[in-house]
Amino acid sequence: MGVVPLAVSVRGPGGVGTATDAAAAEEAPLRPGPAYWVAGADGGVFAYGRAAYAGSTSGAALRSPVAGIVNTPTGDGYWLAASDGGVFAFGDAPYLGGAAGIDLNNPIVDIAATPSGHGYWLAASDGGVFAFGDAAWRGGVAGAALNSPVTAVVATPSGDGYWLAARDGGVFAFGDARWLGGAAGIDLTKPVIDMAATPSGDGYWLAASDGGVFAFGDAGFSGSALGQAANGSVVGVAPTPSGHGYWLASHDGGVFAYGDAGFYGSAADFHLAHAVVAIASGIGNAIPTAGRGLASTFGWDISWPQCDRPLPGGRHGYAVVGVTDGHLWDINPCLAQQHRWSTRGGALGGLYVNVNWPSAAAEPAVAGQMADVCALEDKGCQMYQWGYRGVARAVGAATALDVTAPMWWLDVETANRWSGDKGLNAAIVRGAIDALEKRAIKVGIYSTWHQWGVIVGDFAPGKPNWVAGPANVEEAAAACAGGPGFAGGVPWIVQYPYQGFDANLMCDAGVAAALDSFKVPPPPPVPQLPPPPVVVIHLLGGLRAV
Repeated sequence: MGVVPLAVSVRGPGGVGTATDAAAAEEAPLRPGPAYWVAGADGGVFAYGRAAYAGSTSGAALRSPVAGIVNTPTGDGYWLAASDGGVFAFGDAPYLGGAAGIDLNNPIVDIAATPSGHGYWLAASDGGVFAFGDAAWRGGVAGAALNSPVTAVVATPSGDGYWLAARDGGVFAFGDARWLGGAAGIDLTKPVIDMAATPSGDGYWLAASDGGVFAFGDAGFSGSALGQAANGSVVGVAPTPSGHGYWLASHDGGVFAYGDAGFYGSAADFHLAHAVVAIASGIGNAIPTAGRGLASTFGWDISWPQCDRPLPGGRHGYAVVGVTDGHLWDINPCLAQQHRWSTRGGALGGLYVNVNWPSAAAEPAVAGQMADVCALEDKGCQMYQWGYRGVARAVGAATALDVTAPMWWLDVETANRWSGDKGLNAAIVRGAIDALEKRAIKVGIYSTWHQWGVIVGDFAPGKPNWVAGPANVEEAAAACAGGPGFAGGVPWIVQYPYQGFDANLMCDAGVAAALDSFKVPPPPPVPQLPPPPVVVIHLLGGLRAV
């Protein structure tokens, strides 16, 4: 029998493709992708990437705080472990028992699962290990004279062993887990709080609460959060599916991505009632849902006074950001940053611009500046152009920063400078309206009944109202239901003070038009794992792909 000469080549994701291949790829179902979950002490769970949200214990009356989370192999479920040994199963995670009925000497600090998804281990701070389902008990350090309490348990890829990590960086290996080093001999600035293993089982990372990362075996060092986790200490580390990167999570909900880890979101903007305590990662099939609607009638407005200061916490359905620096013709130096913040978490983003009479220093030059279109004695033309050109400049500056919204609000209030001539004041506002509408931007008016009348009299452009003045949310609700607004418009949003910021309630008219009036953030990314390599065998007489 003759020997058939052949050669083998491998085509991976970077291989040569054809138009037909590309079309087929677009029609092919989505491949699984990287996923991560973070869990709070109250059992709240936040899912990112291709992670499925399957439920939580948030709102339940837990006897003890949650200490750890681990996901199932499919990514369609997970377990939460509480410090009293209670285990809570969600999605396709089976409940296989817990240690809540055991008289524990020390609290449970972590949970790890077998690769089958049919077993898990609980680890206590004294190094005690409790095995459930098909998880085999391979040993522990309970009763040993530990220098520091245990903080983490991590399973080997086979499920036939596990590691324990202690606060001083000590690592203990059981079953088929190999000891590859530890940080116990290092003068740590902060304690080790978590551990993660590479997919091969031949390496692992230790993470300290200050964001320091220590790599052992085939685990690569891809960076740390030292000096980055400014708002919270690091509480966990989780590996990417490839093992070429990892995520760190901080107790304020922040997530830091390193190596080939993608950033798919975090809970850092939500002003969590309970600290994040753990992070888990794996592969999932869930499709991230975009915040394509108004999630809440509660929102914020911010501008230059909040530059370089903490922004409001908590979830919001929308936020309106000031484009100007308190006055027409001046631009908010924090505009781009604040606009990005406004749409975090799927919230809707809006914009407003201050309008006002020229300052005492600027007023003498206005006639000359507008002389290209206005006669020197035509004050009405000059003020119209002042409003028109000032807003046009604001739109240009915002657009250059990729700051856009389908509707802008004009801030008309007595705190800014105005003349005693209501007709000339109205000319400024009319010019500002025309500047926006010429650029296909819808217009709303921020003011009060009283201030609007003081500034522009009976000028009634018939634009939606953003009403200021109520002292609390109850008064805001009454203003929403109070009938017609000022300037011939109706209330869409009502502002009131809350927690040191300007909060807002969106009225029914605003809710109905929200998606056409606010910037809707793009859908979140749908990460996918790279396709498997194609092995092409070169045979005499043709090619064969296997």
